[in-house]
Amino acid sequence: MKLKKLKLAILIIVLICYSIMLSNTVFAASSKYTGGLLDGINLQMGPSITQPTGSGVAQLTDGNPTNYISMSNQMVWHTFASPQEIRAVIVKSDTKAIIEFYDTGQNLLTSYTTATSDGMESLPAPVQNVSTVVLKQGKYVYEWNVFSTPTATPLPTVINWIQGGDKSVDLDWDSTGAKSYNVKRSASPGGPYALLANVSGTSYTDKDVKNDTNYYYVVMAVNESGESAPSPEKLIRPAATKYTGGLLDRIVLKAGTAITNPLTTVRLLTDNNGSNYVGMANQIVWHTFSSPKVVESVIVKSDAKAVIEFYDADNNLLDSYSPTKSDTVETLPIPIVNVSTVVLKQGTYAYEWNVFGKGTEPPAATPLNLTAVGGDTKVNLAWNASVNAVSYNVKRSATAGGPYAAIGTAAGSAYTDTSVVNGTTYYYVVTAVNASGESLPSNEASATPKAGTVVVPPVEEPSGESAILVITLNNGTDKEYDLSMNEVNAFIAWYEGRAAGTGPVMFAIDKHNNNKGPFKNRKDYILYDKIITFEVSTYDSIESGAPVEPPIPL
Repeated sequence: MKLKKLKLAILIIVLICYSIMLSNTVFAASSKYTGGLLDGINLQMGPSITQPTGSGVAQLTDGNPTNYISMSNQMVWHTFASPQEIRAVIVKSDTKAIIEFYDTGQNLLTSYTTATSDGMESLPAPVQNVSTVVLKQGKYVYEWNVFSTPTATPLPTVINWIQGGDKSVDLDWDSTGAKSYNVKRSASPGGPYALLANVSGTSYTDKDVKNDTNYYYVVMAVNESGESAPSPEKLIRPAATKYTGGLLDRIVLKAGTAITNPLTTVRLLTDNNGSNYVGMANQIVWHTFSSPKVVESVIVKSDAKAVIEFYDADNNLLDSYSPTKSDTVETLPIPIVNVSTVVLKQGTYAYEWNVFGKGTEPPAATPLNLTAVGGDTKVNLAWNASVNAVSYNVKRSATAGGPYAAIGTAAGSAYTDTSVVNGTTYYYVVTAVNASGESLPSNEASATPKAGTVVVPPVEEPSGESAILVITLNNGTDKEYDLSMNEVNAFIAWYEGRAAGTGPVMFAIDKHNNNKGPFKNRKDYILYDKIITFEVSTYDSIESGAPVEPPIPL
């Protein structure tokens, strides 16, 4: 009986050990640390890559984050049998780590400092021809791997700043080393959230909001493996207040002991929230404009009288003013011109600050007459250029009316969206951008890309800007057409696409007023490979759509 009990005890112990081994194996197989180029590799370790010591290190590549090694005055590395391309890394450590990438000649290609201590992180750009990877770190490291393609999603981020202005919301969030971030918004707490934009940085301004309305935001980190869990939700309520509409709206101010000695930055004084404050003891805050301004009035909410100073481009003092009341917009005795820098000096605490006046660049006009033309796996967009626009944001939705997500920017009044699928309808709007911000969205235009051989631009009533398009063919013939600029932009977008090797081989041009005979319409079909050159001459059309003839002298 005792022997049987002993055998049973031994069997139970064996089963327990086997279960533990199996559990560890399953953990390693499904771990976010595995699936990379260093799986199970015995790494070299030493004070430099030319001085390996010991028999190697296996704990950092075993998929088990409970084991660690001390890195004091040491580095670990691995040399691949053949050069690799690396797109992502992961390091579990007690502090941020540094990873270096070397080629076959031991030349440093680049280095990367991790943003997190236990997350999958995408490199700013893929590193090619990597022969050796090196890990340098402060004290303790548990796991390390590098990847051709990330096998796990990034760590979730946290929104670290949010502020509501006049029809605007600004967001900032922590970097988790993601390839990009999805910014999402809801009209109710807890969602559902609609995608606003996918951005590569860690900040976003939402201008598609209404004042005095609650909005709920989350941000999700994204890489090739998918999307992280959402950040903790943030609530904001944009509003137009006595603090908004000035030259310091949403500006990040500098702070320090003198305008020549900035020590930090301040956002609380321009966040449109009169309950937040900044300690002003022994420091000043200021902002330097990109171009001179005319300042006519000011507001300061503070615990004591403040002093505002105005400087020119050479830091010469132009004037100073002490508001007579706190938290009130006050008109200056006379407008102060050529102001390049404004400075706030105050006793103990300041809550809000703004200056108001002229000289800001006029906002860009809303783009007009947006058109969308579907091609083979692409959509060509064209619109009328906006006054004062520096660039344009192109936005797209899968449903009419939005919400729209930013997909790209354009310097001119045309854009080709190539991230589309044939047979799917897409809805677009365009906004104009300059130093004053972003305009209201254009009209919505939709298109359904599909395979085909001919591009037919949309037909519109002639109005606004038009052009004479003259196409010279390889047989010496000149073809002249009087078209709207939307049609001309569609032709140019088609031509550039064909020059790049994509799109249909023919373009259909409506002959409009040259439609002779009992026909509903007539079109010329132009083959790309028959075109030698073309010329565009723009003019402002009148109701007839034709250029204005000069008067005949009497």
